[in-house]
Amino acid sequence: MNTKTFIQSAPQESQTPVAMPRTLVTGATAGIGRELALQLAQAGVPVLALGRNVQSLQALQDSSPRIATVVCDLSDIASLPDHAAQWVALYPDLACVIHNAGVQDIVRMDDAGYGAGQLRQEVDINLVAPMVLTQALLPHLQSKQQACVVNITSGMGFAPKRTSAVYSATKAGLHLFSEALRAQLQGSTVQVVEAVMPMVDTAMSQASSAGKISPAQAAREVIIGMNKGLSVVWVGKTRAIPVLRRLAPSVLARVIQRG
Repeated sequence: MNTKTFIQSAPQESQTPVAMPRTLVTGATAGIGRELALQLAQAGVPVLALGRNVQSLQALQDSSPRIATVVCDLSDIASLPDHAAQWVALYPDLACVIHNAGVQDIVRMDDAGYGAGQLRQEVDINLVAPMVLTQALLPHLQSKQQACVVNITSGMGFAPKRTSAVYSATKAGLHLFSEALRAQLQGSTVQVVEAVMPMVDTAMSQASSAGKISPAQAAREVIIGMNKGLSVVWVGKTRAIPVLRRLAPSVLARVIQRG
């Protein structure tokens, strides 16, 4: 797939700033999202960082003059198109969005304390919000000479984990949305990238102990993949997924369940 390169080189401590489109990062106050915002800013990219925690957003904004922040609750789906219109009005140079925000309930479907509201929130934040925001931002992105939509998915979208049924389903949905959107936008100036995550050492993965990579490494690999013009960025151990899906799907299922 012929795509235009956004980032001229991976971010380094002494890197000279480069001309890059402003990038919107959701879920930017912690974990992978925070690292994406920091590393992009370090590379000279102006960032619009979204989150719900005002204090964490302020700390992030204070860390770099290239980072602007917006308080936004992605579970409030009805408000997202209006938010998107405000963002492009304030930041007309916005040309890339990274859908990173996500929540994961580690729970069985038959657990007594697990209800429809909790399930709905997970689906809304992980899947509905990225689709609604993409739709709202698409006319603006299509007006740019270079634009990019990056969806952060998971190995659990390819082989589900029994205690994360809804999370796995939302990531599978985001994977297919990425493929469908890429097909729709083929030949346009908008690049669609899917970044598939392994187990990353964040608050979401505290119940797991082994084989995790750092948020910094995960963010770095996403940025390098964007730099290479990849349509799918297999982060860390997820590089084995395409082979395992084809040759040993039962092995892939066991690996995910151990995570």
